[in-house]
Amino acid sequence: MTEAETKEYYYLPLEDCHHRILECLDIRKVLKYYIQDHVANNTGWDSKLMMLLTETYAINCRYVEIMEDLVLTPPNISEETGQEVITVDYARYTMLLSYSKLMIVNETEMKTNYGVTLYEH
Repeated sequence: MTEAETKEYYYLPLEDCHHRILECLDIRKVLKYYIQDHVANNTGWDSKLMMLLTETYAINCRYVEIMEDLVLTPPNISEETGQEVITVDYARYTMLLSYSKLMIVNETEMKTNYGVTLYEH
């Protein structure tokens, strides 16, 4: 086991968690728009873009679900920074990290291959 695998808990700043949830909810609105726009096109269901959109939507929903559950736990005060932090166990932390990486990969592919960006300008 590596050092990362033996660490049992991670600490995330509460403010960062709230910010990330809001960012994901904004992205979800954009994803819904693109999905709804492609639903009308019957051939759109078979497209790689639709697969990326729906996969990213599902990952986003799961990520937010975990984050919302975490922010409902009582925060601690970090001795190092003085910020409120959320304690996250290894399993949840690795899930969040994996979901984040998948969303980044999908967003990059959508932008590069289809000109689709998930951030409102």
